[in-house]
Amino acid sequence: ENLGTAFEFKIHIDAGKEDCFYQYIEQGSSLYIAFQVMRGGDSMAGFYVNGPKGETIMPYQWKQHAEIDDSTVPQSGYYSLCIDNKPSSFQSKLVSLYLASLKRDEWEKYIQELSDADVTSNNATALLRNVQWNINEMMKYLEHSKQQHSYDGYLAESNNRYVQNWSILQCIVIVACSIVQVIFVRKLFESNEFDAKKGKIRA
Repeated sequence: ENLGTAFEFKIHIDAGKEDCFYQYIEQGSSLYIAFQVMRGGDSMAGFYVNGPKGETIMPYQWKQHAEIDDSTVPQSGYYSLCIDNKPSSFQSKLVSLYLASLKRDEWEKYIQELSDADVTSNNATALLRNVQWNINEMMKYLEHSKQQHSYDGYLAESNNRYVQNWSILQCIVIVACSIVQVIFVRKLFESNEFDAKKGKIRA
């Protein structure tokens, strides 16, 4: 029996573009959405979530990380999850998107079926609800930790690439300066030799 949905994926957003994704959520379900810019440019992007009728669920936020945690979805329908990179004219972004939704009515129905079958008691029912809540919270924590770990990995890779490029540039500058110095010294000696020859001819 389907008690909810959860998924996580990474999206490449081109420079100057905006992408929206749609997920059907049933009324009364819980809803948790987390965005995280993993790499690209200033590591910032615009995030917002709209309801089935276009109403604002999460207002526009331009930042590295944003999340929404609604205890109860007010109406059934397709919710739009949008990532905006239009302010970045030249830098694409890699964004991690996580969504988790639990059908509370289905969960309660499942617990009631267990109760009707005398499989559980009131204490066990309360325990199941507590386990459900703890699992939901743990999934949020794990997803946040995973996003942060991935971001740190991309940041370390980017810093390593920056250091390598900067070192190569410094080597090129040093070699270029050495070549210029050699050429300048040669020209200087050639000029002195020419002046010396002119002096001998006049004498």
